[in-house]
Amino acid sequence: MNSAYLTTLPREIMRSKAGFPTNGRSFYLARAALDPHTSISKKLFPGIGEWHDRLAEKGLNPDNNDPLQPIVAANAFVQVILMLRKTF
Repeated sequence: MNSAYLTTLPREIMRSKAGFPTNGRSFYLARAALDPHTSISKKLFPGIGEWHDRLAEKGLNPDNNDPLQPIVAANAFVQVILMLRKTF
């Protein structure tokens, strides 16, 4: 993708305008170290905690009469939504 589509983008200028250093490839997002208050994050996607708990319970006890299927995609989707709570 980099060699075919992104060759004409001025990466150094884009990085400097975004506030990142232009020397090297690593950067640090200070806001990524902050965790929002739990009461605020629970307002976004309020039902995801219940789904997370159901998937965890189904994984530990597969014979609990819950029709939920703990597949990899379901677990990954719940993890993404939990990450988006913090990001948003």
